[in-house]
Amino acid sequence: MTIHRHLTLAAWLIVITPVTTRIAEGSTFDELREKARDLAAKPYSEPKLELADYWKNLTYDGHRDIRFKMESGLWADEEGTFSIDFFHPGWTAKKMVTLHEVKDGKSQVLQFNTDLFDYGKQPVPADTPPPSGYAGWRARTHLNSRDYMDEFLVFLGASYFRAIPAQSPYGLSARGLSINSGLPGVPEEFPDFTEFHLEHPEKEATSLRVSALLEGPSVAGVYQFTITPGEETVMDIVAEITLRQPVRQLGIAPFSSMFWFGEGTHPKPYDFRPEVHDSDGLLMELDSGNLHYRPLEHGERDFRHCVFTMEKPRSWALLQRDRSFASYQDPEALYHNRPSVQVEPVEGFDSGKLHLIEMPTDDETDDNVILLWEPTPELEIGKPYRFHYRLRWMRDPAPSGLFAVRATRIGTPVQKPDEVLISIDFAKPLLPERKVGNPKWDDISDYKPVVTINETSVELLHVGLTDISMPNVDDLPAGLGRGPDLHMPQVLRAFIVCKPPAELATMDLTCELQDADGKAVSERWVYFWSQSR
Repeated sequence: MTIHRHLTLAAWLIVITPVTTRIAEGSTFDELREKARDLAAKPYSEPKLELADYWKNLTYDGHRDIRFKMESGLWADEEGTFSIDFFHPGWTAKKMVTLHEVKDGKSQVLQFNTDLFDYGKQPVPADTPPPSGYAGWRARTHLNSRDYMDEFLVFLGASYFRAIPAQSPYGLSARGLSINSGLPGVPEEFPDFTEFHLEHPEKEATSLRVSALLEGPSVAGVYQFTITPGEETVMDIVAEITLRQPVRQLGIAPFSSMFWFGEGTHPKPYDFRPEVHDSDGLLMELDSGNLHYRPLEHGERDFRHCVFTMEKPRSWALLQRDRSFASYQDPEALYHNRPSVQVEPVEGFDSGKLHLIEMPTDDETDDNVILLWEPTPELEIGKPYRFHYRLRWMRDPAPSGLFAVRATRIGTPVQKPDEVLISIDFAKPLLPERKVGNPKWDDISDYKPVVTINETSVELLHVGLTDISMPNVDDLPAGLGRGPDLHMPQVLRAFIVCKPPAELATMDLTCELQDADGKAVSERWVYFWSQSR
């Protein structure tokens, strides 16, 4: 079942001041920009895959057995802030990229070197020619300690890349660009980063700057990444995109994530873990400052494509909001520690559509969630367009001062299978925080949930709100527990009971907590209900 939703988000005033900056662009970016414009004016030429059969035919285990020698990393012997590892082509990583080091204003190609790798038990035939280039690269820095250089950034495959903040495993992936992602019956195009120019950092540099050339059958472009790792790893990205030919759907700042099942999934897969996902919600901050939160969900048969029309959004983010180990019970995958990523538009995002695509999946190995920004109006063929945005790879966004959606559960009231009961937990703060003075929970006597349903045929039977803070005191992430120095979250539960007609397939609902004056005291919960779930 394919379901499409197109929603225009209403605005409610919450004052949050956006930050806009313009980063300096270097000569490397300027040179690549001219090259990209020249390429865009010519027909696309598919690069030849010059890789020996031995490397092409490596198995997963064989390719994994080839290890980069960390001590051989670019800049590793300079005792600076950053070091670069290279990926060996093979298995699924067959395409190669051209890497350059930019130093003292000069760009030099980094030739492939077999001495940088430990081939382990691989019996490489003596007559096998080495690859002509590397498959990709990753960056290291002293992210978590002064004793070890942790990897924090990876570029590998098409235009995919991932980054992490301190004390975090990898999770969802970003892309430079997406074309026709998640459109049934329409082939998806995967443009490639074909060149990277790594700028030699100063000894005490806190940021790494990289320029990249992107090319595909329908597009050519140039990107500049300024990456600052830390508690938040921040990527400032400037891109210029030129279309060669029309595309059905162009995605700027796209993400791929995984949601298999959560607390509201029915039926739950036969798995020992309560939840399995890299991300569990989409948080949208409108131009007015109003916050809308859309929980992710997975239907066994549903292909869901929701489109949110937005004007000058302040930010949007794919979040891993549930941070309790008890929700996942997975000490290996560490889903409770997976990073969240926030997009902050700076330039080129005045008007557009935010696409959230949720696809069926049978397990946790597929990225079945896609998020992308489609600019409007459509880009003209042959005309360069500039986009500037910031990615914040983080654990959690800064508290907004509002009650945030913590969990969504759905079912039917006892012995009333024709009704729908929805339970929404709102929390402030989401996690325990250190006491300052003697903080108190809000007086909620005048709070009420305000619910909207887009289908007039649906009968709204009951709306209620209760404070469940005390029962939730014990439901905390592992290691926190109770303590005299901790202020426990206040958790409010909103109940919605409604009765949709038997023939109704879908409906859109919202719920927002308001005070006696009609002021929003919570994020606005945005939900898509399907009869086929």
